[in-house]
Amino acid sequence: MHPERAFLPTHRFDDPMIASGPPGFAIGSFDELAPWSYASFPHRHEFYEMVCVTSGSGTQVIDFVPYELNPVTLYFVAPGQVQFWERRTPIEGFVVVFLEEFLAAQYGDRVSPRQSLTLDPLGIGRALHLHDDQIEPIMGLFTALYREYRRPGGADASVLQAYLHILLVEMRRLHNDSSTSMVEDRSTALARRYLRLVSDELLNEQTVRGYADRIGITPKHLADVVRRTTGKTPAEIIRTALTVEAKRLLTHTDLTIAQVSQRLSFDNPSYFGRFFKREVGMSPGEFRRGGTVAVSAQ
Repeated sequence: MHPERAFLPTHRFDDPMIASGPPGFAIGSFDELAPWSYASFPHRHEFYEMVCVTSGSGTQVIDFVPYELNPVTLYFVAPGQVQFWERRTPIEGFVVVFLEEFLAAQYGDRVSPRQSLTLDPLGIGRALHLHDDQIEPIMGLFTALYREYRRPGGADASVLQAYLHILLVEMRRLHNDSSTSMVEDRSTALARRYLRLVSDELLNEQTVRGYADRIGITPKHLADVVRRTTGKTPAEIIRTALTVEAKRLLTHTDLTIAQVSQRLSFDNPSYFGRFFKREVGMSPGEFRRGGTVAVSAQ
């Protein structure tokens, strides 16, 4: 096993290339934020990333889903997702990277980047192609963010937060093809909290009761709210998250199947194998030997 593939490379928000600006936020061109912008190897980010491609060609692959670069298009990647780029011609546009805490400092827990597009149990990256009448206002927001970030004398964090918040709302409206209220009801906020907990604590907690206890509600109430909000049961969301993480480790690392099983906190490799085959339709070994192609095409 190659040591460098034992675990997926993770880009953290302390890269020396970000030398200015408020903590937890950066915006630049693809060249300015390299190597984040052009990484051709599978990797994760600990932060959110928004990409606006205005020219160029290639493919961005986010958790086994290939997105053909098609200017002008917005791409959204959540923390923890595995992505890489396949470029054919140089890409131009904007790259925005930020931590959730950057927005929370101004807007509190009411604002979630994941909610900007959809309450998605998978957190799957999205690609939003802009129509001609949508390009100017969206590009105006990216330009305003970039101009404030590069402002002589230093950027004002509250201005960046406001522009970023507006941009996320506009992306959500484009995704839903209609205006969506910026105020969450209590059920949506609770479901979003559950999804975030699953994303953050999956390796430590894999029971619905455990998450309900952390939130301070009964498992039945959690099940009712999550099913009504997402269309899935809490247990389905846990199984989906485990399956996605298993696919990531089987595809992008040299960990043995037994090591993947252990990392995902399964009692033994046999149980993991039965779980994976039930969820994916093939064994972990079959998936690793070539099943990823079939899965990606679905």
